[in-house]
Amino acid sequence: MRILLADDQEEIRMLTTHQLERTGHYVVAVSNGQEALDAISREPFDVILLDEDMPVMTGPQALAAIRAQQKPLVPKPLIIALTGYSSDPDRERLLRAGFDSVIGKPFRMEALNDFLQSLSPPTDLPPTSERAAASPASTNTPIATLLSRVNGDETLARKMITMFLRDTTKRMAALQHALQNNDADSVASISHALLGSISIFGAASAVNYGRQLQDSARSNDLSEALRLFPRLQEEIADLEANLRGYAGQKRSPGPGASSNNKRRSANSKRTPR
Repeated sequence: MRILLADDQEEIRMLTTHQLERTGHYVVAVSNGQEALDAISREPFDVILLDEDMPVMTGPQALAAIRAQQKPLVPKPLIIALTGYSSDPDRERLLRAGFDSVIGKPFRMEALNDFLQSLSPPTDLPPTSERAAASPASTNTPIATLLSRVNGDETLARKMITMFLRDTTKRMAALQHALQNNDADSVASISHALLGSISIFGAASAVNYGRQLQDSARSNDLSEALRLFPRLQEEIADLEANLRGYAGQKRSPGPGASSNNKRRSANSKRTPR
């Protein structure tokens, strides 16, 4: 199949493209909805995967533009929403917006491939919690989980770890800044991006705190988000230490990268004010 993937997270684009191409699909990957529209103007696609939360143009905005440009009698691509907001109301909201189906993040490639092979009639993948319970990788170490996702390709794994370590330091700093400025929308958006990255490695505790923080921000409960932030910091710092050991990198300073001893003894000091 000819597949267009639009997601603003580089590591997710790299991983998903790698996995789809291994199963024989042709993939074009772009970083936002506007780039997706540009790609569609150049060539046709059978399936379009649109992340819901992207800069420049979101997934729903891109969907509306694509539908508006579609011509009668021309085969229409299947347009699927990718989202970290995987509650039933969120899925229903995206289906009402016009998506043919919804896939919650993180998703297993086996499930996506099965889905792509049975597109008529399109059906939703099971909720993320059900997929995680069915995935053997979810109980493994972060490194084992990543290697299973990249089919044992250690070069690709190290490249993805390098991107994760680089981007997560920036995202944690941006998240702390948004919390300090009581910017609930930015807190929710940054948490959403963090969730997508963390989920690649399993990291169930970090994913759990990240999702709670995201949901708190979406409901404008920033006091709860402030309470959760140090816990997310600790989990991400542990994940980063694990990944640096595999990639052979030294620790760099940042909101998500302090040492265990400093984190354990100074929890209250790290809470944004």
